[in-house]
Amino acid sequence: MQRRDALRYLGAAALAPLAARLSAEERWQLGLSLHRRIEGTAQAGAALSSTQMAEVRALADTILPRTDTPGAVDVGAPAFFDLLLAEWYTDTERTQLIAGLDALTARCRAVQGRAFAELDDNARKTFVASLDGRRGEPGTAEAAYARVKEVIVFAFLTSQPIAPLLQSMPIIPGRFDGCVPV
Repeated sequence: MQRRDALRYLGAAALAPLAARLSAEERWQLGLSLHRRIEGTAQAGAALSSTQMAEVRALADTILPRTDTPGAVDVGAPAFFDLLLAEWYTDTERTQLIAGLDALTARCRAVQGRAFAELDDNARKTFVASLDGRRGEPGTAEAAYARVKEVIVFAFLTSQPIAPLLQSMPIIPGRFDGCVPV
């Protein structure tokens, strides 16, 4: 199974901690409505500074780069993240996540000598590998990366170029025959 295929099936659950009170259909509709609101907008301002937005753009491009399909940056995932952070997160969660993004940048500067957005692709992948799969306490680089990744995947899967693909792809390839001689 390809990475993008796996991500397609996990998309509705990616925002589960944030939108636990919403059904899968309501989460899907939330994603679509946020995408409609950010169309044509790629700048910071709702919750993130331009420097933080550059870091989120670089993270999005590293998590889901452009291949034969659009990448996370192409579908507006960074602006989606910024708007979601501004309107859906509590003040405490927003403060912790922004502190985590700043911690991620500080750690990257300490380890790589530059901010994440200034690194080349290989250095980005190496740095992200050191954070991937680790949760960490709120306000840490690990926690921020995990949350950014969840939202970027959610934004990607609910975007206009990708969402129609999900509606036509079978969850389980092939067919199920429950009554066959064994």
